[in-house]
Amino acid sequence: MSGAPGPRPAAGRVLLAPTALLLAFALALCVGAAGWPDEQLLALRLPRALLAVVVGAGLAATGTVLQALSGNPLADPFVLGASSGAAVGVVVARWCGIEFTSRWIALFSVVGAYLAIAVVLRIARTGRRTPVQTLLLAGVTVSTLGTAIVLLYYSLRDEDAGKTMLYLMGSLAESDRGLLALAAACVGLGIAAAWLAARALDAFAAGEATARHLGVDVERTKLAFCLLAAALVGVVVAVAGMIGFLGLIVPHVARSLVGPLHRRLIPAAACAGGAFLLLADALARTVAAPQELAIGAITALCGGPFFLLLLRRRAAERDPAPPAAGGRKERA
Repeated sequence: MSGAPGPRPAAGRVLLAPTALLLAFALALCVGAAGWPDEQLLALRLPRALLAVVVGAGLAATGTVLQALSGNPLADPFVLGASSGAAVGVVVARWCGIEFTSRWIALFSVVGAYLAIAVVLRIARTGRRTPVQTLLLAGVTVSTLGTAIVLLYYSLRDEDAGKTMLYLMGSLAESDRGLLALAAACVGLGIAAAWLAARALDAFAAGEATARHLGVDVERTKLAFCLLAAALVGVVVAVAGMIGFLGLIVPHVARSLVGPLHRRLIPAAACAGGAFLLLADALARTVAAPQELAIGAITALCGGPFFLLLLRRRAAERDPAPPAAGGRKERA
């Protein structure tokens, strides 16, 4: 994951992600529609497709930032515990009687994500430094704790457990226009902030030592990116639930198309993330129609094998195969 400049990608490859987004958007509008245009298309399908673009772009951009920040290609938006904190915020809101279509749900979710990331940073901080590996381990611990709290809510409020569980598993059905506008504004600002900080992300991708040598204030920049990731994940969980693996898969695909420089990578990842989630939502709506599948299950089925492939590749890079028998001579 080096941040060193590489050869400039061909124009066709740079435009591939935006083109895929447009095609996926058109497909998502047409699949299952009775005519063009019709009332159902404008009232239901269009807001849902727009929400898929916003959520997919937010998760993919966040995954890109966290992979550069940690120097770990296995990092994704849920690695720092922010998603579990956001889920806890959602169940607290449900406990208070707040509906999923209320804008208050977004506030509770973002606050939960920020509290989770604050706990992670507090645990991981050593003196004036926050080692990345300790940060990741603390994120896993806080994420497990948040999941336990959500499961406890299911046990105590069985009358609401089914609806809340289906929502947190990932759903674009609650495409309220007010929440959609709020999510679009937050995700757009977050992606713009990450794009403006592209040079710092390039430096982080080359290693913390390199970033420090290039004049980046490593600790403050790391904190800023963690808070940015928490805000984006909190908003996404509030409007669409916990959609895993998208932030892991898409940055790698975008990186293979446009290279490692984040000035090109972040927009490409955002477009590819929107296209990926549009296609996943189309599958969720149609593969078992009239029943709708949880979109988080679709992304997990795609992301699980991809994660194992990356894990196997990293293990092979760290522990290369031993030389074949007879490849070296025994010393007398």
